[in-house]
Amino acid sequence: MNIDKILDIQNKIVPETADLLMRRYEILKIISSFEPIGRRTLANKLGMSERTMRTEIDRLKELNLIHIHSSGVKLTDMGIDILSEVHNTFYYIKNLSDLEIKLKDKLNLRRVLVVAGDTENDIYAFYDLGKKAAEIMLNFIKNDTVLGITGGTTMACTVNHMKSKKGLKNLLVLPARGGLSEELEIQANTIAANLAEKLDARYKLLHIPDNLDKEGLNVLKNNKLINEVLEDIKKINLLVFGLGNAKKMAARRKSDKEVLRKIESENLIAETFGYFFDQDGNVKIETNSVGITLDNFKTIKNAIGVAAGSSKAEAIYAFSKFNNNFILVTDEAAAIRILEL
Repeated sequence: MNIDKILDIQNKIVPETADLLMRRYEILKIISSFEPIGRRTLANKLGMSERTMRTEIDRLKELNLIHIHSSGVKLTDMGIDILSEVHNTFYYIKNLSDLEIKLKDKLNLRRVLVVAGDTENDIYAFYDLGKKAAEIMLNFIKNDTVLGITGGTTMACTVNHMKSKKGLKNLLVLPARGGLSEELEIQANTIAANLAEKLDARYKLLHIPDNLDKEGLNVLKNNKLINEVLEDIKKINLLVFGLGNAKKMAARRKSDKEVLRKIESENLIAETFGYFFDQDGNVKIETNSVGITLDNFKTIKNAIGVAAGSSKAEAIYAFSKFNNNFILVTDEAAAIRILEL
């Protein structure tokens, strides 16, 4: 009997089990985020009475999931492990496979994978997104792969959760974009180098900002080393990329007033690779970006888009209208919002 059937029977006979599981999961999650935390503060954050919280705390202590200190409550090592395991089971508890099918049909994508929760408000959901994206990426990495990856916090999280894979031949990792004026840890160059280390692969870096003026960009593109990397980027056969909200990405790119005005006046929704799209997937702005182009993207054999959170739902929806030949890794919050659009 598969897990879906078991859970279906359980929910019909003892539906209160799921409620209790969710309650204790929420308690453990809050403890993890704020430890050491007092019982009263914990009760207030979860909207429970202190009496109910005291009962739950005593039970979790009996199960060796928490320690009670004078400074407050903390998770045990077992509690940390169980918290992660419970989060992973939500795929079955919430029947996310059904959500994946509905989303795949609506967007007409190659494949959709949905993790539980809202990554914008739950760090465990965000980590789960990174783990799932890393797992899918690893499945596609073979000999002779030219792997491109963009920058950002989601890509950094994905690489952080990537398992090592050694013994591959002729594997090259590349940043798919130039750099933005932000933290070193989330630059495409840094992420590509970290990924290459885990794969024991060769890598090249793109030492060029992603938001130069056109004249400066053309000068740098003629540099022999930079031109070599740009030519290699055209050979990418596995791409892992993020999708962003147009207004937020324009701010990150420090776009000029004309770009900001056009985003506002034409109600542009999505951004990726330096291109901005309207709600119908039409390209409305092409910035002085360096790295992968939309023409390159259309020829890539395997592409994995990783974007989550309800605030990115419209961006995902818009980009899927431009091109649907990619695998999407997202979260429950984004999936539900996209199905409402």
